[in-house]
Amino acid sequence: MTIALIDDSRDDLEVLFDYICRYCQERRIHVHIEKFVSELAFLRTANRTAYDLVFLDIYMQQASGIQVAQKLREKHPKCQIIFTTASKDYAVKAFRLQALDYLVKPYTYELLTEACDRYEQVAAKFAHYIELKEGRHYTRVLISDIIYTDYHNHYIQIHTSTCQIRSYMSFGEFAPMLDPYPQFLWCYRNCMVNMDYIESFDSSDFILNNGERLPIAKARKQEITQAYANYIFDYVNGGTTL
Repeated sequence: MTIALIDDSRDDLEVLFDYICRYCQERRIHVHIEKFVSELAFLRTANRTAYDLVFLDIYMQQASGIQVAQKLREKHPKCQIIFTTASKDYAVKAFRLQALDYLVKPYTYELLTEACDRYEQVAAKFAHYIELKEGRHYTRVLISDIIYTDYHNHYIQIHTSTCQIRSYMSFGEFAPMLDPYPQFLWCYRNCMVNMDYIESFDSSDFILNNGERLPIAKARKQEITQAYANYIFDYVNGGTTL
């Protein structure tokens, strides 16, 4: 899950950041958080990044949070927005933009928790994730965040753009968790790649959009590259992915 926090008050931004970190740690949610003190800097980043959840202050320096939310809605209609503000005056406008919640400063951690729980309920209808035991705790990983998975020294390794998650289990136990998702392809023994992250391939490797290379099993090269070609064809022609 990717979250953006936008507030021109650095103190308020740090309070919110601490609250979100605490919430995600308590619930073992895998999350990437980006902080912005400039609404314009956020909008530039939002042009190339799809955020799952945005916390947005209404009183900003160059554009109001309402204006920022309107532009965000045009670009990413599925993104959920929670407003944070020192005034109740914009509540009606906020909810007309289908804001998930409206937190009036100074809000408590308990109120922030209620807002995040509401997001979890909404996201559960659309997001797909797996849950793995990491150490003594369970961690949820969004399917869309997984770049590839492999196996090393009795541990499943989940590679995402922000971290690596390791879970003590066999690959045979793990693999069925990804069976319902057509974007995952066995490219070699004990390795599954999310084809949405493949940039291209050559005679021996898949080349991912982060520059990493994953080998293609020689004995199954034709089968594997054909499966990738079929996936891309279905995607271009209106197929859906989870």
